[in-house]
Amino acid sequence: FGVSNAGWIDSDTTDASLTTVSLYTGVQLDLVMSDEFSKDGRKFDDGYDPRWTALNRNDYTNAALQFYSNDQISTQGGFLNITTTNEDVEFKYWDDTSRSFKEMKKTYKSGMLQGWNKFCFVGGIIEVSASLPGQAYISGLWPAIWLMGNLARATYTDSSDYMWPWSYDVCNRTESRKAEFQYQQEISACNKINHYDMASFKGRGAPEIDILEAMPGNQTFDPNYIGRPYASTSLQVSPSLSDSHPSLGKTPSSDEWYDNGIEYGVNTSQNLYFYGSILEHEPSKKTYYTDAISANHALQSTHFDDQHIYRLEWEPGDQGYLRWYIDGNLSFALDSSTLSKSSSTIPNEPMYIILNTAISSLWGFPSPCPTSTCSCDCWDARDPKCSCTIPTNMEKLFPAHFLIDYVRIYQNPSDTSHQIGCSPDNMPTAKWIEGHKDSYMEPFSKEYLKSVSHGGGECASDNECGGGNCYGGNCICLSGWSGPMCKAPSGFDNVEKENIVYFTTPPIPVIPIRLAIILLTFLCISIGIIYVRMSHIKKNRKTAIEADEKFMGTDENLLQ
Repeated sequence: FGVSNAGWIDSDTTDASLTTVSLYTGVQLDLVMSDEFSKDGRKFDDGYDPRWTALNRNDYTNAALQFYSNDQISTQGGFLNITTTNEDVEFKYWDDTSRSFKEMKKTYKSGMLQGWNKFCFVGGIIEVSASLPGQAYISGLWPAIWLMGNLARATYTDSSDYMWPWSYDVCNRTESRKAEFQYQQEISACNKINHYDMASFKGRGAPEIDILEAMPGNQTFDPNYIGRPYASTSLQVSPSLSDSHPSLGKTPSSDEWYDNGIEYGVNTSQNLYFYGSILEHEPSKKTYYTDAISANHALQSTHFDDQHIYRLEWEPGDQGYLRWYIDGNLSFALDSSTLSKSSSTIPNEPMYIILNTAISSLWGFPSPCPTSTCSCDCWDARDPKCSCTIPTNMEKLFPAHFLIDYVRIYQNPSDTSHQIGCSPDNMPTAKWIEGHKDSYMEPFSKEYLKSVSHGGGECASDNECGGGNCYGGNCICLSGWSGPMCKAPSGFDNVEKENIVYFTTPPIPVIPIRLAIILLTFLCISIGIIYVRMSHIKKNRKTAIEADEKFMGTDENLLQ
C-alpha cells in the first residue's frame, strides 16, 4: 500500500509527511491516508465527504447531555473545528415502547465526526495534531480521538450490543463462566454457522482503542497518581477478567488486574478511576463486563491552547502491541502478553476513526450528585438552579472549539497484517452490515450512508468550489476532489473489494466553452439541413401521390 498506490492521501499533504519512522521499532512506514482540512467552509453532512460523516442525532450513550449536530462541524483557517455550545436544541426520537416519535430537549450541542464504513484500517500508525476544547482547569467537556471496529457504529446501540468491545477468538465450553461468552459475543468462535460472510468457529467484534479522552479539571485524588487535567489512553476490550472490577481509586493487585507487558511514560500513571463497564441484559447469562486497560497522562494549559501531536502505534495479532505517544514521548504501552490473562487479542478488526466532544454527567461532573441540595435532573450551565450539579465555572467554556490540524495514517508495505478497507477479505463486514442494516441507521431510513456527491453544489464563482470550478452555477470538481462544493479530498480503497460503501464517482469532463459553442452550432445547422431535406422530400412525395391519384381517376373513367 505504498504512497504511489494510496487512494486516500490528501493532495495538500507535504512531501515531508509522506513517510514516518516507528518510534518503537525504527522501521519506516508509508503514508496511506491523510486529511489536512485545508479547504475552508467544508461540511461533513451525510453524502458530502468520502472519509467522514458528521452525525445529526441524539447520543443515547454514557449519560450524554449533548445532541450531535452536523452544523457544529466545519473547517476554518486550515483546521477541522468541532464546536460545542450551551444552547437549547429540540428534536424528535423514536420511542420503541409507544412505537411513535416523541420530542426531547437538550441544552448542549456538539459534533461527532466518524469514518464508519468509509475509511477503515488495520495496523500501522495514526497521528493527529489537535488543540483541545475548553480550558485545562475547568471540567465539563469530554473531547476524544478514538478507534472502533467497523462491526459497530458509534452511538447506534443496536449495532454495538453484544459486539462492542469484543476481541476474542476462543471457544471454551469447559468452564461455566467462559461457556456463557457464546451468549454474550454476537459472533462467537463457538458458532459452527456464522452467516453474512462470517467464518465458522471465528470470534469477531468491535473493540475500542482510545487515543485520547481528555478530562479537564483541577483535582488531585492521590499524590502518587496523575490528577486532573489528564488525557486517558485506553484499550477497551471483552471478555473481562472477571464479573467484577477493582475498587475505584485503589491500586489493584496483580491477581485482579492486568500487569504483564505494560509500560508507563513520564507524567503518566495507571488509571484508577475507570476499569470498564457492565452491559446488563435479560436473561442474566447475556450480561457481560468490559475491561478498560488505561493510563492517565498529565495535561497542561498548552494542550488546550496549542497544537500537540497524539500518536498511536498499532501492531495487530498474536504478537501485537499498542503504544501511545504525545509529542513523540511515550505515555503508555501494552502488548499481547498483557491480554494473556483473558485470552483476548490485540485488535485485528478493521477500525474507523472518531473525533468528537461529548458532555456527560459521568465525566467531570460532581459525583455523586449532592442529592441533599440538588434535584440532580438539572444540567444547564446557564441556569443558576443547576449550579450544584455542574462543574464550577463550566458556563465560561462556551463556545468551545476542538481544533484538529490533520489526521495521518501510515502503514508498513512489507507487513501483511497492515490493511486498508472496511471489509477486507479476511475480516469482512459488508454483508453483516447489509443484513442488519436497521441497526446501523435511523428509524424508517432506506440507507445508512448516502452516496457521496462529486460536485453539483450551487456556486457563483470559482472561489466557492474548493478544488474545482464553477460552471453554469454549479461546482465541477477537478481530479482529487469531491463533495458538492469540491472541498473534500477524494478517497478510495486501492484494492477493489466486495463492500457496500459509497465513494466518489469519476470526475465529470469539463468541455471548453468555445468548443461547446462550435459543437452546438454544428448540431443546429445539421438539424436545419435535415429538416429542409425532409420537407423537400415530403413535398415531392405529395406531388407524386396527387399525380398518381389523377392518373388512376382517368383509368376509372375509361372503364366506364
